[in-house]
Amino acid sequence: MTKLLTLSTYTRDHLEQIRPTLLDVYAVVYTEEIASDPFFSMESFEKRLAGHTSWPGWTCVVGEVDGEPVGYAYGATVPPGGWWHSLRTDVDPALTHEDGARSFGLFEIMVRAPWRGRGIAQGIHDELVNSRPEERAVLLVDSTHPRVRARYEEWGYSKAAQMQPALDSPLYDAMIRDLRADPQ
Repeated sequence: MTKLLTLSTYTRDHLEQIRPTLLDVYAVVYTEEIASDPFFSMESFEKRLAGHTSWPGWTCVVGEVDGEPVGYAYGATVPPGGWWHSLRTDVDPALTHEDGARSFGLFEIMVRAPWRGRGIAQGIHDELVNSRPEERAVLLVDSTHPRVRARYEEWGYSKAAQMQPALDSPLYDAMIRDLRADPQ
């Protein structure tokens, strides 16, 4: 029997409804990191989630198979002056100009291990990103995860810079995808 992925889209108005799902999936996906790195603790994630949901246009897509949450992605419109505050590489200032409508920041995308390698992450991503009104999407990927970065490159992203958004965070590769081009 084939199991079907269902995708549901939520906004900040639905946060209290989906918050337990976001926390539960995060706890499963980041079990090892939660135990060993304070940046990935549940408390730190809840603080980041609160910050992320305060940005304009926050939207989340949750993927479920047979009613079981298997993953999600969320992001928001980057406000003026947002996103690029923690650059660790020199870039053209035009790249980092944010006017409150230019970029969609993809903050989180995660899929539980048993469901990886089935195209679910891309399905969730595409549902979230492909209909956005912004001209581009931006995301961060841990610099020590080249296979994950390669997957984003397959989805049309390219590396633009390196960033470290918090003193205790990993070093991330900042990636950009033009949303005006044909979807991947």
